Amino acid sequence: MATSMTQRKWPKNQTLKVLRKVPPQRDFFISKPGNGVICRGIMLSRLSIQNYAIIDELEIDFSSRLNVITGETGAGKSIIVGALGLILGQRADSGVLLKKEKKCVVEGCFQEEASEQTILHFLKENELDIADELTVRREIAANGKSRAFINDTPVNLSQLNTLSSLLVDLHQQFDTLELGESDFQREVLDALANNFSLLGKYRQVFVASQEAKKGWESLKEQKSQFEKEFDYHQFQFNELEEAGFREHELEDLDVELKMLSNAEGIKSALSKAYFDMAESEEPVVRQIKSMCSAIQHFAELHPELPTIAQRLQSAYIELQDIADEIDRINGHIGSDAEKLETINERLSLGYRLLKKHGVSTTNELVEIRNNLNEKLQAVLNIDEAIVAAEKKYGELVSQAESLAAK
Repeated sequence: MATSMTQRKWPKNQTLKVLRKVPPQRDFFISKPGNGVICRGIMLSRLSIQNYAIIDELEIDFSSRLNVITGETGAGKSIIVGALGLILGQRADSGVLLKKEKKCVVEGCFQEEASEQTILHFLKENELDIADELTVRREIAANGKSRAFINDTPVNLSQLNTLSSLLVDLHQQFDTLELGESDFQREVLDALANNFSLLGKYRQVFVASQEAKKGWESLKEQKSQFEKEFDYHQFQFNELEEAGFREHELEDLDVELKMLSNAEGIKSALSKAYFDMAESEEPVVRQIKSMCSAIQHFAELHPELPTIAQRLQSAYIELQDIADEIDRINGHIGSDAEKLETINERLSLGYRLLKKHGVSTTNELVEIRNNLNEKLQAVLNIDEAIVAAEKKYGELVSQAESLAAK
């Protein structure tokens, strides 16, 4: 952008009357009489503008003291202020684009003071990254859609407006400065009294006290809610504790129930298998052994017969083991009507509790029981937590009052 606009420091003997109201070491730049920007507590160090109004690309680095931008009418001073307004949350559309096919990007970098607790609190509250340099960026797309970023994290215009109220006082002709507002007047008085260090400590303690108060009140609300639900939770816990289900119990009982319910059929099948393999007139095991002996007799007469004989011997050993295992299992299976009734009663109780609590496994029931126990223990311990939180809040309030008295 071609312009005769210049940037310079303001001579001491030409200080504007309104600037004497500005706390020391605050950044200020002015585009023309009545138009200007005051940065609160942090310094605007760099402003980058791309594809905005008549500006193709422009980057301004500001000094750490007072900055003044001057130029003839039409040089673009107000355009710079307008671009700055974008990163402060002012609305815009595609009409601000110089080249309609490209997006507009305005980015401002602010050097943050360590004592500026209000900015730190805003960043923490909105879960934004904290860095030595605060970067605010606004993008206007060719279709008019807008995006905003704080430290490269997307934010909405409401968040951007909140931050801008903490960063900058942007004013133009016929706008009213905040000279009549008590907050600004206090800032001026603190600056004149050189109270910034003390003010930073007070703000830090005040923010901590508000967080402590919030935690204290939250605990009291939890106690009230816990007390309302205590009897119901106690009843639910007692019911589950009395049932005493262990993990996977219902699933294991279901398998055992199916086995007991079919005990006679299982026993009959195993008995027949064992009889055919080991006790019939021509048992399978004996037949395999006989085959093996017959082939071994002629093994030397054919090259493949030794292999066949070896395989039959292995089959004989395996079938003998299977027969013994079948006999063992069959001996442990029996129809136990009393045990079957006990399992049915246990499963009935378990299924009722599963339905009541809206879950499908024993493990979930165990987890519900454990959670209820934790809630009941929390009710018993919450009074101590409330007392500790109240004490912490009181100590922070006392610190804040002591700092305020100075």
